[in-house]
Amino acid sequence: MEKYPVLETERLTLRQLSMKDVDFLYELYTSDDVLRYFGMSPIESKDVAVSMVENYEQHLGSGGPMRWAIVEKITDKMIGTCGFHAISKAYKRCEIGYDLIPDQWGKGIMGEALTPLLTYLFEERGMNRVGAVIVPFNKASSRVVEKLGFKQEGLLREYILQGDHTYDAHMFSLLKKEWPSRL
Repeated sequence: MEKYPVLETERLTLRQLSMKDVDFLYELYTSDDVLRYFGMSPIESKDVAVSMVENYEQHLGSGGPMRWAIVEKITDKMIGTCGFHAISKAYKRCEIGYDLIPDQWGKGIMGEALTPLLTYLFEERGMNRVGAVIVPFNKASSRVVEKLGFKQEGLLREYILQGDHTYDAHMFSLLKKEWPSRL
């Protein structure tokens, strides 16, 4: 079976999600703190987490969406995920998504994790544009992408439906010509 490339930084290893991550994914995607900004309702069971892992494995050979486990090198503990989706191969664009357990917020981890992911998308996957959709009240996430060079383009009105509520979202983008290789 094909495997994800392992992406590394000073503090982190990004590796392919596996069945050993199901418990973590279930905890992550049922956390009110994490999902407040995520734009999805809590998953209903660990079976949904299993399906998520299987779904990413199935798309691997077809160039579909990918999501990596973010693992601390020192502890070998999974602390979040990041990846890309909404792929348009014809237009060489996609969107990134990411999440992190709350006790790791504010430590610069997500910017560090996204750096090799963006390099991978531009250099290995041939993307010209990478987008990020972020709810306006998630200031920390907006700061993460802005520090990486993303530009805010506009407001997507009532773009996210979570539970019974709709939320606006800001669209950010980064172009290949704006991304210096940071690895």
